[in-house]
Amino acid sequence: MTTTTPDAFQTREELVTFIEQQAGTAVEKALPPRVERRVPWATSGPVGRDSAGYSMLKAAAYALGFVGPEHAKEEIHAHHQLRDLYASYGFLPHHGQQSFLVPLASAHLPAYEPQGRKLRDELREKMTAQADRFDPDEADWIGRKLRRKALGLVAEEGAELVPNAMLGELIELQRSLEVFASAGAREIALPPNGRVSFPKLASASLAYWVGEGASITESQPSTGNLELTAKKLGVFVKLNNELLRFASPSAEGLVRFDMARAAALKADLAMLEGSGSTQIKGITTYSGITTHVAGTTGANGDTFTPADVAAMEALLPDAVEAPTAWVMRKAMFAALVNRRADAVSAADGKGPFLFRDTRSLGADRPSELFGTKVVRSAQVAANRTKGSASNLTYILLGHFPDWIIARLGVMEFLASGHGDTAIQNDQTFLRGIQHIDAGPRHEASFVFCDDLVVA
Repeated sequence: MTTTTPDAFQTREELVTFIEQQAGTAVEKALPPRVERRVPWATSGPVGRDSAGYSMLKAAAYALGFVGPEHAKEEIHAHHQLRDLYASYGFLPHHGQQSFLVPLASAHLPAYEPQGRKLRDELREKMTAQADRFDPDEADWIGRKLRRKALGLVAEEGAELVPNAMLGELIELQRSLEVFASAGAREIALPPNGRVSFPKLASASLAYWVGEGASITESQPSTGNLELTAKKLGVFVKLNNELLRFASPSAEGLVRFDMARAAALKADLAMLEGSGSTQIKGITTYSGITTHVAGTTGANGDTFTPADVAAMEALLPDAVEAPTAWVMRKAMFAALVNRRADAVSAADGKGPFLFRDTRSLGADRPSELFGTKVVRSAQVAANRTKGSASNLTYILLGHFPDWIIARLGVMEFLASGHGDTAIQNDQTFLRGIQHIDAGPRHEASFVFCDDLVVA
């Protein structure tokens, strides 16, 4: 113990406090080195600004054996909580004990009782605990130091302009990258059993004028259901092991962003053009969707005209007050907003702009088409065929709240460092499995114009 005379203390309380502190230090030093001062799976109390929060990097490092359980207590505790919660509803991971469960969307957890709601709030707090510590400059430096595009991401090509990576829930990052979420699609939680039936009205009741004493004609509204069943969406990311060593909020943000980007691209492509069966059935493949032929037709592709804008809106049902978004390729939208009428001679393109009233150098980048938001994505096909042309595209207009997306609130997380490629390149392979399905509540709420020339 430290040698200190009683004269060094001004009051009796100071002397008592000093003695208690020294006694506590002596007891702690006397404990065996292997004794844990903290229960392994216990949470560390409320999450605040100084909390480490939840880290997918730590979860991966623990799954690979890079760190022990004492360094990933929050992540292991969350895994056990999620596993127990979903097991109580009969949900079993695809890979059993090998799966490490991570939160995907806290709002989609089955919070049917107080304990579930408490877990939902706790996980959301942990996932966002370090959101204000993400440094875009540091993330850029880490990315350049690794010298690998998108951390070795395996995904479909064709990303839209996306915001900087940040620390938040995976679902928040994924939604910000999805076309359908940006267009206003409605999202619901997928139950643990992987099935949900969403009611819809197929035809409404009818009203009649009747004379005195005459019977009222009976009408029977018809109803139906949108059956959504969990589809397995796999996300595969090659992660350089240097990221596990950086272990900073910025490195964590890069991992979450890449996984969210891969899932968003894959989900969007299916929601647009998917064939169904093991994947989401795309909106353009539904037989009940309304189709529109562009005003100027050609043997090798049609040309979208200003008159087609109002014509497509007019095809929406009366129950739809207004569409929420157009969906098209970036090149298609650029061609429309830059198209000009003829001025002096035919095809000189020097007249007024056809798809907007004014254009000035100081104006913001146009983002609407006659008052309706335009969502641009390279996920929209550019290989539609007509005649001899094979580079055509399409435009989709819709009331996107009638498109329902159902997701499970948890994602199965598998990490592996095995395989010749992983060992040779010092990489970790991360595979995330999401459960998702989507479909239209009313197919007539969408209008589809196909076989368009990008010009």
